[in-house]
Amino acid sequence: MNERDHRRRRCIAVGRRRLSCLRYDLHSGIQDTIGNHDDLATCVEYCDETCQVVSAGWDNKIMLWDTRMKKAPGCVKILGAEVESMSLSVFNLLVSAGASVNTYDLRMLERSAQAEQLLMGVQIKCLRSIPNSKGFAVGSIDGRVTLQIPDPSNSNDTGYSFRCHPKSKKGRDHLVAVNDIVFNPIICSAFVTCDDEGYVCSWDAQSRRRLFELSKNPNSVVSSSYNHSGQLLAVASSCTYQEGNEKEESPRILVHVMDDNNGLVSSGTSR
Repeated sequence: MNERDHRRRRCIAVGRRRLSCLRYDLHSGIQDTIGNHDDLATCVEYCDETCQVVSAGWDNKIMLWDTRMKKAPGCVKILGAEVESMSLSVFNLLVSAGASVNTYDLRMLERSAQAEQLLMGVQIKCLRSIPNSKGFAVGSIDGRVTLQIPDPSNSNDTGYSFRCHPKSKKGRDHLVAVNDIVFNPIICSAFVTCDDEGYVCSWDAQSRRRLFELSKNPNSVVSSSYNHSGQLLAVASSCTYQEGNEKEESPRILVHVMDDNNGLVSSGTSR
């Protein structure tokens, strides 16, 4: 690993729910500001190939920042809607704007996007690229997940939708937002969904079945992440203030141990 790689790997960029994109050096504890949005910066990604931070937010903008230089963003793309979620796979940038997923080539961001309308106009809450594929998965505010999977043998993409936790209250559908989707970095067909009621489920995209469900968290599960080997799954739970009767519990992060087949070995330890 050269010195540039070493410095890059010990830094993280943060932009969720603040106007600024910040960079934290995990070694020294020093932070600095990469750049600013005019409204909340809702999501941030990093491109290894170009050494750029990509940020987007409620100001309807996608911004590219070269972390090696302290200057204005190299490119600004103005959209017609607020950005709630974003996912980057090499140069393939996926952005959710309302109920649509826009696809861009990061090297040619000035070009028009390829837009796909999903979920019958229901707002998208989270978006995630499928590893080693141009496919993606989205979660909606009404508890649905849709997978779009390219099929090399067919000119049309194949995909399907399902509800993570179908429930009813007083004879009506109880809609719970899907807050995050994360794919196992080693087992590409395995992915996890997290929802506003504190549930975390693992699914197999190929067999279309649920693999396991973790114990319910006391708060909403807002985010999750695998480590590089797929053997650890971190789950972040906190109050989201989206429900009027939401009981506030202390935020926590649980780390769950997985086996080589994405099976649960042991339940999480709190951090």
